[in-house]
Amino acid sequence: MANDFLNTIERSVIDELRDKFPNCHIFGQYPEATNAAWPAIILEMVGSGMQEKFMGKKVTFGSSNTTSTGEIYGVIYVIHLIVDKDSQINVDNSGTIEGYKQRRLLNYLMLNVANAIQDMDFGSNIEVVERSLQSWADVGFAANLELWGATATLSVFFENYREV
Repeated sequence: MANDFLNTIERSVIDELRDKFPNCHIFGQYPEATNAAWPAIILEMVGSGMQEKFMGKKVTFGSSNTTSTGEIYGVIYVIHLIVDKDSQINVDNSGTIEGYKQRRLLNYLMLNVANAIQDMDFGSNIEVVERSLQSWADVGFAANLELWGATATLSVFFENYREV
């Protein structure tokens, strides 16, 4: 039976971001210029592959006599946050609703996207071994486009069993 872990992980991240940030536009890849909308969270897969082979071929698991091969497999995403000068999200700060814009909105998204990604669950069928969201980099302002942005790298490593 073929596993669809890469698509399941990607869909889980996108669904989590859409659930936690309903006022943001969530993209699974860079949008076409005509479809771009702000504030945006863009999830871009930049790599996947075997991280470590942790058992040989024809290994029997428990009493089921199931023979499999296994390894630690990983997928790497770059998460981009983009906010334009007109973007605004209303945030409840201890009972007071404040409109976050521009750099303040970007700071809010950096912290809360990181929290959402680190706290999310990928489902019971994926055995995640490690998840790492590296610190936000390339935080800045593009004056010619009037866009604020930040980028972070998300790595997810999971157990992958295959029949021999």
